[in-house]
Amino acid sequence: MAELQALLARLRLEKFGAALGELGVESPADLSYLQDSDLEKLGLPLVPRRKLLEAAGGQWRDKAPEFAPTPAPALMPPQALLKAAPAPAPAPAPAPAAMPALPPKAEAPELLEEEGEELSAEAKEELEQLIRDIRSIREDFATVNCLDLASRGKLANLAPKVALRAMGLLGTGNSFYMEGIRKPGAALAARSRAVSQKAQGQAPYQDWVKLLESFMAANKLSESTQEALEALSRNQALRVMGFTSQLRFLAGPVYRGEAELEVRTRIWAVLSDAPMDPVLPRVKGEEKSDRSRSPRRTPEQVPHWQRHVETFIELNALDERTAALLRESPAHQALQVTGLVGTENSFLIRGVRQTSAAVVNRLRKAQEMSCGREPFSQLAKLMEDFVNVNRLESHVADRFRGLPRQQALEVMGFGKDAADFIIKGDPTGEVLRRLDEK
Repeated sequence: MAELQALLARLRLEKFGAALGELGVESPADLSYLQDSDLEKLGLPLVPRRKLLEAAGGQWRDKAPEFAPTPAPALMPPQALLKAAPAPAPAPAPAPAAMPALPPKAEAPELLEEEGEELSAEAKEELEQLIRDIRSIREDFATVNCLDLASRGKLANLAPKVALRAMGLLGTGNSFYMEGIRKPGAALAARSRAVSQKAQGQAPYQDWVKLLESFMAANKLSESTQEALEALSRNQALRVMGFTSQLRFLAGPVYRGEAELEVRTRIWAVLSDAPMDPVLPRVKGEEKSDRSRSPRRTPEQVPHWQRHVETFIELNALDERTAALLRESPAHQALQVTGLVGTENSFLIRGVRQTSAAVVNRLRKAQEMSCGREPFSQLAKLMEDFVNVNRLESHVADRFRGLPRQQALEVMGFGKDAADFIIKGDPTGEVLRRLDEK
């Protein structure tokens, strides 16, 4: 009931909670069993009804029309039947045998043409691109809605246009991210049935504003990033969401802050007319864990790594003994301890009273772990460390956060031209100068 009350509060329909409870509705998933006429009887206006049904799976169903039963013919006496019966007609000559007629071929749902005005040239081009990218779009939809294997299989078997309508990318009424739905597989099945029976409205991205809201909710973006997204035009928003730039709808892991970084990078690129190169590119299959035991490439991937180790020692105020142990460690272990390689550690140690003891513990674990991990895997966290250590002003920090990966690394001093991570004097002015050079 708590989820249902939260949904009603978000739609400002709390006063209808008791009436819905009398109908047996206990969760948002139960709303999928209601029809538009059921909600109309409760006194809900048209728009709130459709919002509520949309939250249950995007269906605005109406009851099937009720037909009056056809009355049975009146019985007649046998004499009347004999008088009314016509005289038997002569038997016709036998006709030549003919081939049985084939049943009419069922028309595929995706070939049904909608009534109304014809699509514009731009809309046709967008539709063609959606159909070309249908496999990747299905993957994103299944991932963001946590579909099980059976539902994924059903989605893959749908005709392209039916699938696009069910996912909310053609026409209106459905949302791409089914937030708050306990059984997304059942909601998808209901959408598919309704779309197959009645095809209407095939213009792409008609609900692009709702699509943008789904994108912000799925990636759990901050208010500042949401405001930046809301200021974009339709075409810019579609590129940032990945539908017209072949990027992923889920921009990256939310818990590590990489989704925020990726979206900010996309916004910067679309406003600067720069290429849309993702921080986290789409890959086929699952992300492979790096099991390589060769540490030879690590120093090449992190130039001036000894300088960064010295910065780590200064930043975390390590004692001489711990600093000496870190300096004497192999490159791959030292970089894992500093957090510049792998995802276990951070460059700035927080919440620890004895940082030297924490580093010694990191060194012990690094000796037991495999080598060859990806450098700068925690780029978003590293960027926040840079902002906090140098106490950058908000407008400079926001501009810095919107940089692409390589430019952000260069500004922090992790590029080929080594620069100080800890900036003395005027950090804000120095970072502005570095930003202007990019």
